[in-house]
Amino acid sequence: MILYRLFLLFYPILAKLIRPFNEKAKHWIDGQQKVWDEISVLSSQIKGPIIWVHCASYGEFEQGSPIISALKKTYPTHQIWVTFFSPSGYLHHKPHPAVDFVSYLPFDSPSAATQWMEMVQPKCIVFIKYEFWYYYLKLAAVNKIPTFLASAIFRPDQIFFKFYGGFYRSMLQLFTGILVQDVHSKNLIAPLLKDTHLHVSGDTRFDRVLDIASAKKSIDWLSKLADGKIIVAGSTWEDDHKIIGSVSEKCDQLEQCNWIIVPHNVDVASIKSCRSYFKNSICLSEWLAQSNSMEKPMVLIVDKIGLLSQLYQYAHIAYIGGGFTKDGIHNVLEAAVFGKPVVWGPNDSKYQEAIGLRNAGGGIQIKDASTLNGTIHKLLSNANFYTATGDAALKYVQEHAGATQKTIDCIKQIYVSPTNQKL
Repeated sequence: MILYRLFLLFYPILAKLIRPFNEKAKHWIDGQQKVWDEISVLSSQIKGPIIWVHCASYGEFEQGSPIISALKKTYPTHQIWVTFFSPSGYLHHKPHPAVDFVSYLPFDSPSAATQWMEMVQPKCIVFIKYEFWYYYLKLAAVNKIPTFLASAIFRPDQIFFKFYGGFYRSMLQLFTGILVQDVHSKNLIAPLLKDTHLHVSGDTRFDRVLDIASAKKSIDWLSKLADGKIIVAGSTWEDDHKIIGSVSEKCDQLEQCNWIIVPHNVDVASIKSCRSYFKNSICLSEWLAQSNSMEKPMVLIVDKIGLLSQLYQYAHIAYIGGGFTKDGIHNVLEAAVFGKPVVWGPNDSKYQEAIGLRNAGGGIQIKDASTLNGTIHKLLSNANFYTATGDAALKYVQEHAGATQKTIDCIKQIYVSPTNQKL
């Protein structure tokens, strides 16, 4: 409890200190300053029972999107309120047909939790994957509001399994039900739980990417690219740019390739840094303004958000960024669902979906620029290997779908609607 209280004390202070130098901190502070006014306006529009879904950031929102849709279908008389902690989720989330209200979550405290519960009055609560806010969870438990942790994943290095993690272990027991992605997670936390319902539901991201693929949209400007195969590098960081930059020149000499680079960050400084690693590169916004076709394969840097998941459908090969950072790779499934060979860097040990895709033959882990160059050469020159890798990627995604329905089935077993009927 001491560690948690120290976190609650110092987090806002730190955010204020770095605000002049950090755009994310600025947005968070600004959001927290106006959050109660926002909630007051939205709460006046409530017309039915509220299901509250909390997503830490944009990634959790994407993971929770199939659950949100299924909740709306299962409980059509309810309204769904989504909260975010991170500005990256609040500012960049896409409108969702099943979502009625969106706001920041007020920073955790006894008074904030009490005020939130009084104004919103949720009947059912779903936290997606991560984040555990004690005072909200405690008040929900006291008021016997069914509270679920969905699509969760646990690893031995997390605080729950440290000798000093007793408070966080007790927090898990505040959930009515916990739905984990895999058996390993279940085995880790099962000894920590007493009355909490525990189920293996799978990873809802498989359902999410299948939904995206089924609703794919064409991107007109791609027709203006020079003839040649397209390699899409998504959610890339500087370490990725260093490696891709050296390989792109070699690949261009080997076979005509267009490279589309989609950096994880698209602020001015990040885009400038990205361009420094690529000769003959051009930003998408600049290129579209010129209304010219590419006369020869080049490097196109996407300085807009919201395009990546649709770009993968046009890729001959997909490279997923983050594998050379300590945090690890980003979502490999967004590309795999289109039946594309997927390539990424060495840091994938925390990502079961990536390990599974690699073991299934649909993904390839590279170590450095040399192995990336060799992998691209093999995929471009060996048609049988290329086809087998892409087919394995799609098959892996399809075989792991269905987590959303399992999640809803578990919720329905516990949550009884205000009409006293399980809908």
